Amino acid sequence: MKTKMTHAMRKELANIVRDRYAAATNKDKRRILEEFIAATGYHEKSAIRVLNSSSELKRRQSRQRPSIYDHAVRGALIVLWEASDRVCGKRLKALLPILLSALERNGHLKLEEELRDKVLSMSAATIDRLLQMPRRTGRAKKPRVVPEPRRRIKMRTFADWNEPLPGSMEMDLVAHCGEINRGSYVHSLVLTDIASGWTEAAPIVVREGTLVVETFDRIRAGLPFALKALDVDNGSEFVNNKLIEYCLA
Repeated sequence: MKTKMTHAMRKELANIVRDRYAAATNKDKRRILEEFIAATGYHEKSAIRVLNSSSELKRRQSRQRPSIYDHAVRGALIVLWEASDRVCGKRLKALLPILLSALERNGHLKLEEELRDKVLSMSAATIDRLLQMPRRTGRAKKPRVVPEPRRRIKMRTFADWNEPLPGSMEMDLVAHCGEINRGSYVHSLVLTDIASGWTEAAPIVVREGTLVVETFDRIRAGLPFALKALDVDNGSEFVNNKLIEYCLA
C-alpha cells in the first residue's frame, strides 16, 4: 500500500529533482517526469509546471532590467504632475521642459543635473506608469469608459505642431458669464491660426455640437486661407461624431 505524500514532502522532492530535470536531455526528462508523477501523484501538467517553476523564475529575473527611475525621480515627477493640475502623461511630457524651468526659476524646485536629465528624458508611457500609484490614492478604482468619438481623435499637444503653415487652427469657446458660471449666457466660438495668429470669433447661444458645426462652417467660408487642420478642446460640443464627419468630408 502506497504512503500518501504530504505537501511538504512533495515540495522537498521537487527541490531535489528540479535541477536534475532541468539539466537532462529530452529522453531523460520523460523518465524523470514519470518517476516524479508516480511518487507524488501529480497530474502530468502540474508536475511539469512544478519542475519548471524555478528555471522559469530565473529566466524572468534575468530578463528584468534595473530601474533607472528611483524614489527621487518619482518624487520630482509627482511635484511636477501636481503643478500641472494632474494632466495625462502625453501632455505632461510636452510641458515638462517649460514647467520645470519655471519652477526652478521661481525657487519652487531645485534638481541636481542627473535627476533633472532623468525627468526630462522620460517617455509619456513611463510617466503614466510611474504615476499609477499616486493616481489611485484617495479614489475608488473605476473602469474607465472612453466614448467612441474620443477614440476616433488623436490627441495632440503644443509640442506636436512643428511650425505649421497657415491653415492649422485651434478652436475653443469663450464663456460670457461674468464671474458667475450658471444660468444661460452666450459663448464666442473662437478660431486662432497657429502660424499667423489670425483670429476669428462668432457668437453661439448654446454649447451644442450642431450649432458649433454650423457656426464653424460660416467662419470657415470667410477665411483668407484653406483650413488644413483643426485642434479642439475636449468638451462634448467639439468631441462628437458630427464635427468629426464634417472634418472628414
